[in-house]
Amino acid sequence: MNDRERWDCCVRPGARDYRWLLDRGYPDQPTIKLVGDRYRLTRVERGMLYRGIFSESASLQRSRRLREPGTVAGSSITIDGYNVLFTVWNYLAGRPLVAATDGFVRDIGGTRSRLPRDERFVRVCRSLVRSLLELQTGDVTVFLDEQLPWSRDHGVILQDLWDEATGGDEEGRAPCRVLTETSVDARVAATVDGIIVTSDTGIIDRCTVAVLDLAGHVLRHDLGAMPANLL
Repeated sequence: MNDRERWDCCVRPGARDYRWLLDRGYPDQPTIKLVGDRYRLTRVERGMLYRGIFSESASLQRSRRLREPGTVAGSSITIDGYNVLFTVWNYLAGRPLVAATDGFVRDIGGTRSRLPRDERFVRVCRSLVRSLLELQTGDVTVFLDEQLPWSRDHGVILQDLWDEATGGDEEGRAPCRVLTETSVDARVAATVDGIIVTSDTGIIDRCTVAVLDLAGHVLRHDLGAMPANLL
């Protein structure tokens, strides 16, 4: 069976069954095992369903918070930094992307605790900075999880790249701050002004402001990625 045949006879039917069960209130983790076993899905395929398929009600609720990149000019932005950086990094490392049913682009993991401190990381940061400047946002605050390896070094790299891209002085641009934080999820979810940047479902479900899928924008428009649609 080739990849296309497997997609048509296993992955898509599995995705439809998984969505059907979620819509009827079945819990996600037992359901992904049930569907995965039924269609003999691989670990990666199960991850694609788990991170890409949500109930109709959850998908609608999150998609209503989603802001289009072209509408955020002048808005203050609070970024769940590693959520964006890991998503782009995992794509560059060759891991699959899904266009989730709630409108967000997500990766299928693989790197969740450590990013490098080399030119590969710089490339990811440059894409992030370039996109933010092109979107002409207001002030930007990036939070990085303090407990992750090299978070302070990563913060310095990202801050330096921003300063380099804006010529050292902001020249009328809104400022950018890169900070480490012990509880980034709680800090970002508690934002009450402007727009937050994340694809973390827990944060999206808890927040009260609009959400920008910056990673999805970078992946599609800067890196030419084509996330998989499962339904």
